[in-house]
Amino acid sequence: MTADGDVPNARRNGPVDGADVTPADLEPDVERLHRAIAREPHDPEEGREPAPWWLWAGAVLAIFIGGWYLGRYGGSFDTATHVAYAARAPVAAGEATAKPAAAVDPIQAGRQLFLTRCQACHQADGKGLTGTFPPLVGSEWVTGAPERVVHIVLDGLQGSVQVAGQSFDGVMPTWRNQLSDREIAAVVTFIRQWKPNAAPPVDSALVARERTATESRGRPWTAQELGR
Repeated sequence: MTADGDVPNARRNGPVDGADVTPADLEPDVERLHRAIAREPHDPEEGREPAPWWLWAGAVLAIFIGGWYLGRYGGSFDTATHVAYAARAPVAAGEATAKPAAAVDPIQAGRQLFLTRCQACHQADGKGLTGTFPPLVGSEWVTGAPERVVHIVLDGLQGSVQVAGQSFDGVMPTWRNQLSDREIAAVVTFIRQWKPNAAPPVDSALVARERTATESRGRPWTAQELGR
């Protein structure tokens, strides 16, 4: 090796005639060739990268919220869950048996049906929405001939109508396949007697008769067809 640390030509370029080259003489060349490779960073290995902190924080927060939600709304998670429902069965059967007796009051039964089926459009006070859904309270459509309002509940109503001096242009859906004769009679009776309305009640026999008479209609009524 020369004074400046370089390898003599005999070692860099291979053996020279007559030169006795040993493996030890080649060692510096091996180190020199691999020195540049040793300085290179290692290639990353897939799947070994650490997850960012915000991902861990989000996972912990999601688990916490999910646990709180299940604890608040999930009910019981013990083995007695189904036993509790089995114990509830006789009570439910008793309530179902008692329903026909409660239905003797058509006003109360009709009110419950109105709250679940009609309130979204006609509103909780029965005054409807201006220009779209007509009022039921103070409506001549409701307090007039019972057949007319039964027809509307059975098959719906579409097109422009005049109610209590105002014009409305909405669409009422049909309830023919969703409500029984008894239920339609109850809800019609309720709205016909919703103060200040004071029209006579409607019985299920009238609803059954009108249902049969209009069975093949298959489309909503219009004001002209109902004589208004």
